[in-house]
Amino acid sequence: MRELIKEAIADLKKGDGFIYVTADGKQIDLYEAASSGIAVTPVSPKKEVIKKLEAAGLHLNDTKFINELNELISLVSGNTAAVKSSKRRTFSDSEKSKIVEEWTKVEAAGKKTKAAFAREIGVGYQTFINWLRS
Repeated sequence: MRELIKEAIADLKKGDGFIYVTADGKQIDLYEAASSGIAVTPVSPKKEVIKKLEAAGLHLNDTKFINELNELISLVSGNTAAVKSSKRRTFSDSEKSKIVEEWTKVEAAGKKTKAAFAREIGVGYQTFINWLRS
């Protein structure tokens, strides 16, 4: 799988915009094909990469699959902060008050920064600052 991904990245990074395949479907360098007199067909690297990845079970055009894959990677790597929900969370005024109250306790203990606390509760830093100001 790793080799497939590396190959896909290399194919997409090629500067000429196409990859070239022989009649039997093998990928070949254009200059090599020309010097050997081999007929080739230009193929969009993106389409070719998508076909290869889908054949291996990686459906990168499926948004739900991508979200699940990103979540899996985040959980395996321990970076759960990177897992983002597609829905925004709305906090009621009483929830905001409780969070600000909790921050007061944490701040008194001197254990965390405002940014770390905001990340922990799942809100943006600026949103949290706005709650502190109101």
